[in-house]
Amino acid sequence: MKRTTLAYIALLGTMLLWSSAFPGIKFVLRRLQDPYAIAMLRLGFASAGLLVAAAIMRLPLPHREDLGMIALTGVLGFSLYHCLLNLGMSYEMVSAGQGSFIISTVPIWTTLLARPYLGEEITPYAWGGMALGLSGVGLMSLDPSSLSFSEGSLIVLSGAVSSASCFVLQKRLLDRYRPLHVSIYVTIAGSLPILAYLPWAWEPVAAMDTAGWAAVAYLGLFPIGLGYFLNAFALSRLPANRSTQFLLMVPLFATVLAWLILGDWPRPIIAVGGPMILGGILLGQRGTSSEDEDSPEA
Repeated sequence: MKRTTLAYIALLGTMLLWSSAFPGIKFVLRRLQDPYAIAMLRLGFASAGLLVAAAIMRLPLPHREDLGMIALTGVLGFSLYHCLLNLGMSYEMVSAGQGSFIISTVPIWTTLLARPYLGEEITPYAWGGMALGLSGVGLMSLDPSSLSFSEGSLIVLSGAVSSASCFVLQKRLLDRYRPLHVSIYVTIAGSLPILAYLPWAWEPVAAMDTAGWAAVAYLGLFPIGLGYFLNAFALSRLPANRSTQFLLMVPLFATVLAWLILGDWPRPIIAVGGPMILGGILLGQRGTSSEDEDSPEA
């Protein structure tokens, strides 16, 4: 099987897992109203699961000269991203749809960062695909009657840039380590700072019911633990600007999953926005080199 075929399968799995996090977080928020505590628990479960995997496979320690990049990548993609997202979404003027639309700009920031830092070429197809896909996300996510650009919006936007920076830095690490190794190193490094919030979250966390704990465990082990490994696997085989375009699928998948799991009926505009998102992703994958497409499986 071609390297790119496996990468695309991994990306689809990643987007499904990440999409499931949105209705999952909404479910947990009904039991635990502290978004920072939820982020802390998710990262705690993810790190615990990855530590077990590291022990079983006797994961070697990273090289000393890479510790700084691993720590920076982890903080940008985990602690900082989750804190900025939760803080921005706590503002009343930032709706859920507006927040998801802002986060969907991650492929744009990744593309802009990947060109100078990784030397990746940006084709007209890539720009056209992002424009079409982001327009579809906007149709599905935004309510024109309640649009505003507030301080909360800027905070969420900062989270999107932080996440894009993580993807670009991670690409460099994948040149030296296996995808599973990178996902373990980066996730654990990024989880450590937010665990300092435990003293403030202890009381509400201790009062959470069994269903809440089960949901948080899923959100940590699968969307974060497994999801970031699959994403790292895809990043090791595709340019960063191409792989992150699949993030445009998250609002579409999340809308469908929220309907199936929570009974949140999607707006009819999904019939227009959904095909635009898929068409944008397909357009963005055109114009790639034959070397990428025909490389044998590693």
